[in-house]
Amino acid sequence: MITVLFGLGAALGLCVVMAGLLDLRIPKIVLPSKRIRLKPVVIAVGVGLVVWLVTGWPVGGIAAAAGAYAGPKLLHSAGARVVVARREALAEWIQRLAGLLTAGAGGIEDAIARSARTAPAVLAEHITTLAFRTRSMGTEQALRRFADDLADVEVDAVVASLILRVRDGGAGLVEVLQARAVTLRQQVQAQLALEAERQRPRTQMVIIMGVIAVTVLALMAGSQLLDSYSSLSGQLWLALVVALWAAAFAWAYLLTRPDRSARFLVDNRAGGR
Repeated sequence: MITVLFGLGAALGLCVVMAGLLDLRIPKIVLPSKRIRLKPVVIAVGVGLVVWLVTGWPVGGIAAAAGAYAGPKLLHSAGARVVVARREALAEWIQRLAGLLTAGAGGIEDAIARSARTAPAVLAEHITTLAFRTRSMGTEQALRRFADDLADVEVDAVVASLILRVRDGGAGLVEVLQARAVTLRQQVQAQLALEAERQRPRTQMVIIMGVIAVTVLALMAGSQLLDSYSSLSGQLWLALVVALWAAAFAWAYLLTRPDRSARFLVDNRAGGR
């Protein structure tokens, strides 16, 4: 029992360190009308229990559970795909907005309201909310709230151009929006190429983990070389080994994670804008 408790403590500490490095958070339990994110937790717990029962190693079970939960985030950059999809939709929207302004939509407020009817799916909810807010709180404040909701430096650039037009009027907004749309599409293509390059080390990490798993299974089935890990000292050494591997994979994740550009359309003064 003492061996198990020490092993559990060492493995739990390892999981806490790994979760901190990967910025993992406890999944939220929400109302049935929204997506419940308990499935990854259930799968991870199941994997951990199976590994624990097969090997008899509490550290191995907890490490397997942590890996099953953190693996998808570590090996697949969902955040990059979201940013790419959002910026591609942003380029499409401002292109439509420029077209409406060219056709004489009657001003930015009217153009935003009309663009909400055919907004790209990725931004449809945000643009519909923007159109509603322009009528209820004013165009500039609505645009700033739109930028805050999306929290993207490229959205800040578009919103800043629209705010300048609302404040000062004048011509040239259509050309600015069209040029920004072209720039965004070029950035999307560059980001896709960059993500393809970043996927290579992630694929190599999957191969390494597969080789390790097969090697461990083969040794457990065909020899007694791993029997020493069943003792207290063996579990502590196993925790150290797993910690080193976890640190290496966490470091690789941080190196291949997309950079986040700092926003500029913010106001940190007390009382808001």
